[in-house]
Amino acid sequence: MLESHRFKALRRRLGKDLKKPSARRYPRVPTKFAVEYTVGDRKVRARASTLGGGGLFLEGPQELAQGSEVVVRFRPAKHLPFVEARAKVCYVVPGQGTGLEFTEISSEHHQIILRLIHRKTANRRQLPRVPLATQVQCKECMAVAFSRDVSAGGMFVETSVPCETGARVDLRFHLNDGGPIVVAVAEVKYLVPKLGMGVEFLELSPADRQRLENYVAGLAANKTEPAAKADSKR
Repeated sequence: MLESHRFKALRRRLGKDLKKPSARRYPRVPTKFAVEYTVGDRKVRARASTLGGGGLFLEGPQELAQGSEVVVRFRPAKHLPFVEARAKVCYVVPGQGTGLEFTEISSEHHQIILRLIHRKTANRRQLPRVPLATQVQCKECMAVAFSRDVSAGGMFVETSVPCETGARVDLRFHLNDGGPIVVAVAEVKYLVPKLGMGVEFLELSPADRQRLENYVAGLAANKTEPAAKADSKR
């Protein structure tokens, strides 16, 4: 319990570093994989416990000072190739680990990371997400946008010209329930280059919110019903 309080105090003290735009631009996911980083001519092996589009967190003491620059090499998943990037130490939490921010990474390697994060966040969302293949009218986008799924809290909008993280966007889309077009104000939470943007609904009319919740609940129930029937037959 004392360790928990000390960690919270350290996070408050390091709040300015943790609130940098580069640290909050992308969602973060828990992970476990080996990382090899190079400092000068010395190579060190460590383990990453958190991965984001802007960097990663190395668990345990690393003997790295804040501001240090390193070259990291890691494979974020067994089915993926190795990723290499230059990074700097953003913050150090004594006894916990070290936060690294990518300063130089190829577009190809960056996309590998972002696609992995996109899949992982889709699998661990608190709100169920169900299929919704529909065109999305986005007032702020300069290209046609689409969606393949939706939740009561938001959706991923596929577009080649996404808005910036934190931007508010006006969306209009059909819900495939026979009702009128849903109108929503949303905030862009994260970007996936060449794929689109994840948005969170901020403003919905009570009627549209209820329709959305009913639509998601109905499809989610249909998705779990076959599994429940199969269990009952065992």
